[in-house]
Amino acid sequence: MAHPVMEAQHKTEVKGPPRLREFAHVSVPCRDLEEGKRFYAKVLGGEMHVETPTFASFRLAGVDVGIGVDGCSFIGKSAEYPHFAFYANADEMLHMKAWLTRCGIPSSNFWSREGVEALMFFRDPSGNMIELFCLEGFKGADKLPRGPARGHGTAVDIDALRYETWQLPE
Repeated sequence: MAHPVMEAQHKTEVKGPPRLREFAHVSVPCRDLEEGKRFYAKVLGGEMHVETPTFASFRLAGVDVGIGVDGCSFIGKSAEYPHFAFYANADEMLHMKAWLTRCGIPSSNFWSREGVEALMFFRDPSGNMIELFCLEGFKGADKLPRGPARGHGTAVDIDALRYETWQLPE
């Protein structure tokens, strides 16, 4: 049975999808909420936006990233997808790689698809893949290992990015 309000609001023929207004958020599974909150606030610099006993959300680069511990499924070994990405300039890429190293968090080598851009992967403590993507201006991008147009190919050992422990520097 059709909903009467829906019928009244949609008298014209629907010819395609609506234009969505803006991106709201992405939520990913989290193995330990306290650890996840430390990572997204102290490692990635996110500002906590929502906090409940089983979920937290952080504002990062204009996007809300949520982490939850209930009803989760986790990314499998050797999987690049799903992942989420942030644009970064060359200095931000280098800074993040150095910061992750100080925190004991493995990150991939820098790599490129076309020899102009630079990319880097790392994971949050729960194994969710995060990508930094520098569109241009990364010195030596033309000499970086190459990956295919889609995915990392053999340019990155994504299995080496998993870790169990990490720490914030004192």
